[in-house]
Amino acid sequence: MGRRESTLSSQSNRNSLDAAPISQLAKRRSTLPALGQTEQWELAQRRGHSAMYAGIDSLKDTYPTLYIGATGNIYCLSNNATVPTNTVSEQERESLTGLLRSKHNMIPIFVPDNIGYGHYEGYCKQVLWPLLHYVMWSETVDEKKYWEDYEAVNRLFAKEVAKHYEDGDIIYVHDYHLLLLPQMLREMLPNARIGLFIHTPFVSSEIFRCLPRRRDILMGMLGSNLVSFQTYNYARHFSSNCTRILGYEFTPAGIDTNGTIVGLGVHPIGIDVQRVRNHCHRPGVQPKMKAIRSKYGMNMKIIVGRDKLDPVKGVLQKLESFEQFLNAYPEWIGRAMLIQVTSPGVVDCPPRLEAKATEIVNRINSNYGSLEFQPVHHYHQHIDRDEYYALLSVADVMLVTPLSDGMNTTSLEFVVAQEKTKQSPLILSEFTGTAGSLSAAEIVNPYDYAQVADALHTCLVMSDEEKQQRFKQSDAMVNSHTASYWAHSLVHDLVTVAAKETHWGPTPELDVDRLQIEYDGSHKRLLFFDYDGTLTPICTKPEDAIPSALTLKNLELLCADPHNTVMVVSGRDQATLEKWLGHIPQLGLSGEHGCFIRDPGRTQTISMLDQVDMSWKDDVMEVFRYYTERTPGSFIETKKCALTWHYRTAEDPKFGAFQAKECQNHLEQSIISKLPVEILVGKKTLEVRPTSINKGEVIKRVVSQHPDASFILCAGDDKTDEDMFRVLVNMKSKGLTQLVFPVIIGPPEKRTLAVWHMETSQQFNHILETLTNS
Repeated sequence: MGRRESTLSSQSNRNSLDAAPISQLAKRRSTLPALGQTEQWELAQRRGHSAMYAGIDSLKDTYPTLYIGATGNIYCLSNNATVPTNTVSEQERESLTGLLRSKHNMIPIFVPDNIGYGHYEGYCKQVLWPLLHYVMWSETVDEKKYWEDYEAVNRLFAKEVAKHYEDGDIIYVHDYHLLLLPQMLREMLPNARIGLFIHTPFVSSEIFRCLPRRRDILMGMLGSNLVSFQTYNYARHFSSNCTRILGYEFTPAGIDTNGTIVGLGVHPIGIDVQRVRNHCHRPGVQPKMKAIRSKYGMNMKIIVGRDKLDPVKGVLQKLESFEQFLNAYPEWIGRAMLIQVTSPGVVDCPPRLEAKATEIVNRINSNYGSLEFQPVHHYHQHIDRDEYYALLSVADVMLVTPLSDGMNTTSLEFVVAQEKTKQSPLILSEFTGTAGSLSAAEIVNPYDYAQVADALHTCLVMSDEEKQQRFKQSDAMVNSHTASYWAHSLVHDLVTVAAKETHWGPTPELDVDRLQIEYDGSHKRLLFFDYDGTLTPICTKPEDAIPSALTLKNLELLCADPHNTVMVVSGRDQATLEKWLGHIPQLGLSGEHGCFIRDPGRTQTISMLDQVDMSWKDDVMEVFRYYTERTPGSFIETKKCALTWHYRTAEDPKFGAFQAKECQNHLEQSIISKLPVEILVGKKTLEVRPTSINKGEVIKRVVSQHPDASFILCAGDDKTDEDMFRVLVNMKSKGLTQLVFPVIIGPPEKRTLAVWHMETSQQFNHILETLTNS
């Protein structure tokens, strides 16, 4: 993007550029399209991210779209100097905003220079990007100062997005530069549909937990309805971080953030296939291809690599592997060469990295080269678009060996470039997101030089039949999973996930007057109450939570009303419920989260155990014992259909909470994914139970038995009670006609599916007392 001080024009020798295989000119002919200009401004497209832009552009055919983003660097066209943001006048800002809005439906954000550097060049490039690629940031990085700038820029974006938001809009946030934005927007727009897509890898908790602001970043991301990643492994790493750092439960539906489910998606990005195909057929590509073949010989096997010179792109490993290939297969000396193009990386290239690459190249050329043959041609520069696609088109093998990468779109573009040429094979690092999609490629470990060397030989001697078979499979994937498919899938899945949530933001306090009016006006009522934390306060020792006189009186009066059906649905064992509440006539009791049920007015207790495989208990008990031995003060409670680990009485509460997260992660990784059980994260407890048994099933049972009921009151205080609320929400969405009052006991900020809240169990008991006195 340039501010027009004067207009410059120059004409390079087009023919000489086309004839050169790879131009060595400092300034090559630009192939970037003009994006618009006024008397004050000229727009230019940045390099990179073409797949993302193509995907978003494809949405214009279906949705009105609005782009909101930072301007990027502003240059003076007369001398190419960077223009400080604070020197851009208000009139110039309005002019640029008008140009971008009219031409591209974009809203620019003018990020002040004093925080822009700390955000992008600082926290993004020096802290987050290395960390997300398994590289720790340098000790010289001022992480704290950069964090303040990172937070400030995210806040700028939040204000701008909120200013342009209209009800019903879909908001999509892209990549690690704006990880705090979803939660900031959630606070400003509680009911907005917000998606977040991470283009980079996402690391395991062993690495991510090193980040000082790890909780802030995870909480920021969890402001989304849907968080999507390039691969399943990255999504799994994210869920593990949420478990081990935040203590949140991972469920098949997503991350349970205290009642609200944040969905996880896997959406590998594609490319704009037709656009790449058009680039391959540009007039300037064919002369470049001929020049390359003419220079290196028609019989020379050309291996192509094109990477940024970042520590994680595996350039050094690629060069070492190629050296091993020539050593192990000397018959290819003089018959196979590597053209490696590198460009400046996301992070500043350490001088020793470039020096090391040059050293290896010189060593290979010295040991295996001759006057007639140079094994490695290394070009450390940006190359012209025509040169790039010419290289992809003439390659006999494409070698892509990152040590950590998101979706490497170069490999996808290579497949398209080969459609009308040789259908050459692809060697791909197993550490790229693309490896999961391009299974027909030769998948290698870039650290295993011998394996890469063998793969090079395999590809060079591969039969035409096998090449065609592999290429057909890769080409079908690339053409079906395009950038457009990716973008539309993101929107579709976000809409689907968001439709399952009833509300975000603070839960309003229970409208007692309305509750009283509806209660008095109903002929048949269903009342469901959790016990601990709802009818009684949470106690340090579970055996101390005996019901108060007021609780007993309220239950007795409610059950005495023939218009009421009352159920206490608790995680307590059935014997304890019978001991404390069993004497109350017409009161229904369900223990162990629905495992045992005694219907109101009945004496017989029904067990659901006969329908459930309980063989999992031995495996879970072994894990619980391991953590009990190592967490002084914790203990295991054995129930008929569940096992509960309590750490409320741990000698060190902080260590108990830490061990709980470790235990939860252990269970999720080794047991929960393999058996029909789930973890319930309660208040200082972890409980494992069968997935087919939960409090929501009790709600379904009682509602089906009383179809004439017109009023439902359901109250609970923790995650296990969300099963009841979820069932009621689903019933309402499917046409349930009863008046429903789902009430969470706790602060309004607590995420929940309940519609109302009360702060304490004491307050809730007083409300029940008011109902019974009406």
